[in-house]
Amino acid sequence: MEFISTLQVGGAALRIVDLPLAAGKHLPRLPHIHRLLLENVLRCATEPAAGRTALLAWLDRPQSQAEIAFLPSRVLMHDTTCGPALVDIAAMRSALAEAGHDPTLLNPVLPVDVSTDHSLAVDAYARPGAMAVNIRNEYRRNAERYRFMKWATNSLSNFRVHPPGTGIMHTLNLERLATVVTERDGWLIPDTLIGTDSHTPMINGIGVLAWGVGGIEAESVLFGMPVMLRVPDVIGMRLTGRLREGVTATDLALTVTERLRRIDLADRFVEFFGPGVSALSAGDRAVVANMTPEFGANSGFFPVDAATIAYLRQTGRAAAHCAMVEAYCQPQGLWFDPAETPVFTRIVDLDLSEVEVSVAGPRRPQDRIPASATAAATHALRGSPMPAPPGEARDGAVAIAAITSCTNTSDPRLLVAAGLLARKARALGLRPPAHVKTSLAPGSPAAQRYLERAGLLADLEALGFGIVGFDDVTAPPTA
Repeated sequence: MEFISTLQVGGAALRIVDLPLAAGKHLPRLPHIHRLLLENVLRCATEPAAGRTALLAWLDRPQSQAEIAFLPSRVLMHDTTCGPALVDIAAMRSALAEAGHDPTLLNPVLPVDVSTDHSLAVDAYARPGAMAVNIRNEYRRNAERYRFMKWATNSLSNFRVHPPGTGIMHTLNLERLATVVTERDGWLIPDTLIGTDSHTPMINGIGVLAWGVGGIEAESVLFGMPVMLRVPDVIGMRLTGRLREGVTATDLALTVTERLRRIDLADRFVEFFGPGVSALSAGDRAVVANMTPEFGANSGFFPVDAATIAYLRQTGRAAAHCAMVEAYCQPQGLWFDPAETPVFTRIVDLDLSEVEVSVAGPRRPQDRIPASATAAATHALRGSPMPAPPGEARDGAVAIAAITSCTNTSDPRLLVAAGLLARKARALGLRPPAHVKTSLAPGSPAAQRYLERAGLLADLEALGFGIVGFDDVTAPPTA
């Protein structure tokens, strides 16, 4: 195999695909997404030379019809998509047994993680013990499905289920599963994955290349078949300046979405570059990356840099692992340089200092309006509402108020901001009307712990925003 070198890490000599050797002078011109794809085809593809040629040829005219194979290092699924895959695996094992073969030989060849916190029904809310009630009901409603998943956990290798109450797939991925760089079988490789959810690209915020696919495609990948894709167009979004005080990652995500929806991003990838990237935390970046399906692309990628390493440390990754990530990415050309301008299919500019406090809607989640225009927008939407008797909802009233995964609760600063707002509202004696269904569903138990330590969970609970579970839920009204 060409372009293979070794890298000394922690006293061990590990094999790597040498990207500076493979790309030569072209490496700084390649988008980071293409650098990761180049590493992948040289290590995994059956025709690595053809893949390398196609990726380097893209630089001459940053569009291509050439096809390459991509084999991620792992697969991420949620409970609703892993079910059909498990049925297929069980059926194939049964067929092997009937044919006289050992059924236990059939296993995923890539690591598979499954999150069960994806379809919570909020029966209890705005009262103590609501989360325990909702999780208990989940076990009751889904007992058969959970037993099937338990069988898979005990019977299959490379298959791990994260039980209810442990967090949604995207937050689990950020806080616990993502490695950014992985050591496997004597190799150091970039951490890459495909997931069975459109918001899989949230993990792009810390430099992990990933995107969402359908269940059938994911099932083929977990048995070692690569994803076939055209060498992707990469739209570069150049960020300059920095966010003003009081402007949040959500405001930025809505602004990015508004700008990018002006162009056709079907089957295209987006990569963020420029000096403004360095002014964003990993949490900021993850919020923006999570809006990838809303702005219509396959990815919203931020390369690895010091903010990535800081996030890995903050979430408990070992110091040795953080050092390994840096030791691998820097010489490989996978470390972000704010002064670098790779070749892109097209460049879109955004000055972060121009981002304003915003809200989405009122009709579609991707439609951004300034927060100051909220009253006018909702008035135009509902017309002239009829007056309602005291204490009752009237036309145009809010019925559901949910602080929920996965975009807003991935960044601790956003949840802390919500807690501070709740504290101020509580001090002023404000409360939602009785007809509003209130809920807080952060992405993982970590959020509960830091809100408790900050003394903010009590303020949220006082306004009815107690934790109902760790899920991606908007608390629809119960009958």
